[in-house]
Amino acid sequence: MIGALPLAALLGSWAGRGPVFAFRILVMALLVLAVIAGRRHRAGVMVVGLAVLWLGIGSADALLGAPGRRWSELVAVALGLAGMWAMVRLRRFDPVAWLARGWAAAVLASIPVAVWEVATSRHLSTYLNGAWIGHPNVYRAPATWLTNPNLYAVLMAVAVPLLGVRSSRETRSWRWVMIVAAVAAGILLVLTSGRSAMAALAVAVAVRLAASRRGRWLLIAVLAGTVVFAAMHRDALALAVHRVTGVILHHSNEGPSSLSVRAALVAIGLALTASHPLWGVGPGGYETLVRAGGLGWHTHGKVNPHLGVLEISSQYGLLVTAAVAALGVWSVVRVIRGRAEGGSRWWVIGYLCALPVLSLANSTYLVQSVTQLQWMLVAALVCATAARVPSWSRHPARRGC
Repeated sequence: MIGALPLAALLGSWAGRGPVFAFRILVMALLVLAVIAGRRHRAGVMVVGLAVLWLGIGSADALLGAPGRRWSELVAVALGLAGMWAMVRLRRFDPVAWLARGWAAAVLASIPVAVWEVATSRHLSTYLNGAWIGHPNVYRAPATWLTNPNLYAVLMAVAVPLLGVRSSRETRSWRWVMIVAAVAAGILLVLTSGRSAMAALAVAVAVRLAASRRGRWLLIAVLAGTVVFAAMHRDALALAVHRVTGVILHHSNEGPSSLSVRAALVAIGLALTASHPLWGVGPGGYETLVRAGGLGWHTHGKVNPHLGVLEISSQYGLLVTAAVAALGVWSVVRVIRGRAEGGSRWWVIGYLCALPVLSLANSTYLVQSVTQLQWMLVAALVCATAARVPSWSRHPARRGC
């Protein structure tokens, strides 16, 4: 059941009808299984506490007349948190192994569709709401069954280190399946042109390199090369900084370019967070207020935050944002103090550090099954890595996360 989650997230609405589809059904089934066969742990109590705070504030916002009243978003948040709780409760069943195998299967299953998309520049009907239709040889980035290439890029970016690291602990047959899938995921990630997903993968790699002596020298060399490159293109960088500053501080209209529009969306998120610091503007309130107009920034038709961190802070306030951050810091501390092999431990920390960058990938963050799958993977990885004896050892773990 756990192993089917990545493929179900990839298929999305194609594996169901309306708001009821395979991924949500699987999460609910896992929730029931966790209640019946799971084991209690303080990490589960922390997830429940976060859920009470988050859903309580969101519900109060919607009921008391906040701009945002999108109950479907609250349902998606509840589903993601329920999945995390289930992963904690079911940690003795080694959910990381099953998620990794499912991720490998999802990557391999997507290859034929992705190759067809790249070769023909044709896509399934859900791709970018049909924007590709009538524009031959323009939209080549694959998304397979997902609605946006950026969501597909997130799945591929997570697959590369997850499958690469996990393959060394699998049987021979699964080892080669995961190695092939990891290589394929890297190629597919490049084909999506998902810059945010690539940047997130780079963050995870940088954290891993920084944890080893040889890796630090390689990281220093890469950073030095980056500084040299930036110095060689300082005029272009200065212009980009000037445009972003002009958009955020002076509400200037720099046209529909990705940089200027994203800067405007960030400025709106910061403004909404500052004007509603404790409770936010409610679920879906960001989009509602942008559509209403009058905020002063030019978004050129874009109405979603395009940044998960600001999506949370602007719609649910700083209390929820601080609670999410606190849970993330606690997870990092638990992983550092764990007894897992050093390389695996630092890959998990790298993934935790990359999550805010991954939240840049898509226009909306909280409602996506891909996001909920990431949260569940985080819970499984933290519990496995924080155990005294890692879950991939021959001996059972004595203590979980």
